[in-house]
Amino acid sequence: MLIGWVALFLVLNTGFSANSQNWRWYALLPVELLGLAAAILLAQAAPVLRPALKLLTVILLPLGVFLHVMDMAAKSIYGRSIDLVFDAAQIPHVLDLLAASMGWAIVILAVAGILLAAALLIAATGWVTAHSFSIGSRLPTSAGGRAVMAVVAFCLLAGGALDQARQVEPRDAFTSASVWGAARHHARVALLWIDDGALIVETYRAERGAVRDGQTTLPGLKGADVYLIFIESYGASILRRPEHRARIDALYADYAQSFAADGRGVASTLVRSSTFGGLSWLAHLTTTTGAWIDENLEYRAFLQSDLDMLSTIMRRSGYDTSVFMPGIRRLWPEGVLLKFDRTFVAQDFGYSGVEFGYFFIPDQFTLERVPSLLPSAGPRYAQIALVSSHYPFIPIPPFLENRDDLMVREAWAPAAEAAGSFTRQDWATPLDGYIDGVSYSLRSALDFVDRHTTPDDIVIVMGDHQPWTVISNDLGGHSVPIHLFTGRDDILRCFLQDGYNDGIDPDRDGPLYSMELILQRLVLHFGDAAPAEDCAPPIGTPDAG
Repeated sequence: MLIGWVALFLVLNTGFSANSQNWRWYALLPVELLGLAAAILLAQAAPVLRPALKLLTVILLPLGVFLHVMDMAAKSIYGRSIDLVFDAAQIPHVLDLLAASMGWAIVILAVAGILLAAALLIAATGWVTAHSFSIGSRLPTSAGGRAVMAVVAFCLLAGGALDQARQVEPRDAFTSASVWGAARHHARVALLWIDDGALIVETYRAERGAVRDGQTTLPGLKGADVYLIFIESYGASILRRPEHRARIDALYADYAQSFAADGRGVASTLVRSSTFGGLSWLAHLTTTTGAWIDENLEYRAFLQSDLDMLSTIMRRSGYDTSVFMPGIRRLWPEGVLLKFDRTFVAQDFGYSGVEFGYFFIPDQFTLERVPSLLPSAGPRYAQIALVSSHYPFIPIPPFLENRDDLMVREAWAPAAEAAGSFTRQDWATPLDGYIDGVSYSLRSALDFVDRHTTPDDIVIVMGDHQPWTVISNDLGGHSVPIHLFTGRDDILRCFLQDGYNDGIDPDRDGPLYSMELILQRLVLHFGDAAPAEDCAPPIGTPDAG
């Protein structure tokens, strides 16, 4: 029995920091064990309550331990707490994604192993809990003893409640070290469901800086075409490993020369993403709305609201707006809610070559199709989500040097052998596939900027989130690179004034700011209320917005 209590103590004090991406030891007395001890004492002090207390504890304690372990797993993979409703709905998609890398045989074995481990954990916790009540029955049963036990039980519960002030992670969902944080988090989630997000929408309305919903325009852009390109899993960790950094630096150097030759400047930095390891759409909406959106209920609430996003602001500013989503192959009702004039999903690109990776369409092909799908007359705003660097990172498409071949089906035939050459063991060493995928997607994006845009355009290329923790480890936290390309000195100057690096290298010790400030700063610099012939005050000054 003592071994069981020690094991529960160790499990419940093991945590994972979503902020630092590190396992940690809380060294606290778990409130679950305090609750168990209190229940045992109360059962002995009031025997009539024993059956109910034992049943309740045998149900709740194993459930709490299981959810704690699941929460730590979610943090270690995605850098966030578990979302019971959304994560359960994503299980088929995750299994499909893993099968693309490992094969169904390995996935089935892995799932069976996880279910068996979960069953053993729940059964063992239930056994320890039930037998703890048996030991408790040996305690004194005199009137005085019962009174003492009742007082001790009350003190244990009160002490456990007070101990929650020592929160280690304020947003933890299921940890013994932060019960009140868990309660607040789930109460907020429940409220989002009940009021359909009305509360968070009003919060966003008041907290998005200079964004005036239904009014804001961007006259300071002066009708320049604007492109926003998201590169899947392009995270700061890729800049922290020397062997990866060498490949990325080579790409930076190659294209920096070309951009300089045509009079195009570059400003780069790191920004903090609202998500980690997945859920790219949260990062996309955070960037384009000026609101910090890190939960799916918030995402849904914003889309269903009348709040502005970059697409509506650009349309109000006289732009034709298009979104390109080559990774969407199924019904996508959210597309209408994003409020673009034109929406292009996988079937609209006309790709009939070799299927590469989980999302089939090579990024180089996607970007080559963009100019022909855009209207010929401007001004135009295009938002593009690249997918070739998405897990499982295999097989990576070849970069076709002869761009005329991109539209020719037969040109992809030589790549068919490469597409089928990967082995199912590649999933065990994903770092090589990750750098290959990000290098390919980044090269495709830089090549697009170089060949299909002009110095008069404004092009933003950025990552959406870090890859899974198994790849990123604790390198770079939640930071992702962002690059702005333009020959417009008035545009470039404002971003450099904000703290961006002058050049294509984004490296810095940490993120300049969180990605919701991208739109907020864009509006402050170039919106209808922006300073005339100047940039908004630098970040950190009292009137910076």
